[in-house]
Amino acid sequence: MWAKLSELLPKGLNPKEKVSINFGGKVYIGFTLLVGFAAVNTGNNILYILLSFLLSLMGVSGFLSRYNLRGLKVKLLPPGEVWAKREAPFEVIVYNSKRLPSFLVSAREEGIKLQTSFVMVEKFSRRRVGLTFPKRGLYKLKQLTVTSEFPFGLFRRSWIVPLEGEVLVYPQPKRVKLPVISSKRMRKSGFIQFKGSAGGSTVEGLKEYAGEGLRLVHWKSFARLRRLYTKRLGEEEMAKEVEIKIENLPGKDLEEKISQATYLLLKFHRMGYAVGLRYRDKYIPPEGGAFHLKKLLRFLALL
Repeated sequence: MWAKLSELLPKGLNPKEKVSINFGGKVYIGFTLLVGFAAVNTGNNILYILLSFLLSLMGVSGFLSRYNLRGLKVKLLPPGEVWAKREAPFEVIVYNSKRLPSFLVSAREEGIKLQTSFVMVEKFSRRRVGLTFPKRGLYKLKQLTVTSEFPFGLFRRSWIVPLEGEVLVYPQPKRVKLPVISSKRMRKSGFIQFKGSAGGSTVEGLKEYAGEGLRLVHWKSFARLRRLYTKRLGEEEMAKEVEIKIENLPGKDLEEKISQATYLLLKFHRMGYAVGLRYRDKYIPPEGGAFHLKKLLRFLALL
């Protein structure tokens, strides 16, 4: 019996816990004090009974609010990829290890402006929150504040969950028109440069035009579809590498150029190219694979 009772009794206040009084709580305390003064001055038994009830209710409220947050473990799970100006699904998971459920639990993270609430948490509950970041860069996670105004909304009890980590926000891809390259000289100028040979004659199919040059354009498809397609040559004859020169992109400022470089990076990666980036004295040579793609996106996010 004592073991069961000790589970219900709240422990001392955690140093990271805070208790604040809501507006309704201030009104309630003021009314209680008014009844107390009236009971002392008049000696009215009914006022003493009312005062006892108000004080008991305040005590029950404090007990239940403390127990309500006991035994909770909260986790914040960011998505695998986060893009600027595009909603990203974050997940907040709450685990409850005590016997009784918790009610009216809220979680808030100031660094990334995340906020969500749970009406009831029995053993496990999760919420997906869509967040949109206005710009690229690194956002550091600060702390997760868990709050509850249960049971009567008189007091707000909260405790802090320290967070370690960061959210890397990739640039927003912005479409850029690829130049029509008609000579080897133009092929080495501008904002994209292909590397490798593409001079064979074995045509295996068509693919979307990516600036490979007029010699590889399939003009019959262009006449029929009004879109540029190039001949897909044999594996040993295709240009395998492409380098994106960020400074030469047609954007108005660096942010727009980075967004355009992100678009080209994703486009060429989907087409199977090994992609490299160059910006002033910074250079990442072309490579393929998902790991290299993440490396390039991180470079663009932090540039």
